[in-house]
Amino acid sequence: MTRPEFTGTRDLKFSGWIRQQLPDSGTGYFVTDMDFVLENWKTRKIMFLEVKTRSASVKLGQNILFHNIARWIAKGIDRGWEFCGYHTVVFENTFFDDGKCFFDDDEITETELMLKLASFCDHDGAGTGGLLEKAIENLQRPLVC
Repeated sequence: MTRPEFTGTRDLKFSGWIRQQLPDSGTGYFVTDMDFVLENWKTRKIMFLEVKTRSASVKLGQNILFHNIARWIAKGIDRGWEFCGYHTVVFENTFFDDGKCFFDDDEITETELMLKLASFCDHDGAGTGGLLEKAIENLQRPLVC
């Protein structure tokens, strides 16, 4: 079972401290966060996921950094592991219920996104309660990481 999330309880003190105490970006210093790292330790797969709302785009510096990290990991990942890349989810507004959703610039439904992210972890559906087997019949696009 997935642990509950403490939504809305993030303390921003450290973020403020970073902005006040560390070098300015004009010096070449860059600080960013990554929204999600998806890992399945059983299938030995890992993926980065950045989520944006209100049709925001990933800023240029963050995009370059994440693509570089993805490339570096892909070149040197441990044997037996599969790096499934850096991907973006962009909501037209804030979630599925108030606008469109896009995965790597392609419009996607909530069910399709759930299947894509679940199948990244486990292509045979084990550990997903059989959800993949039931829903994959209705999915038009191939499931790839």
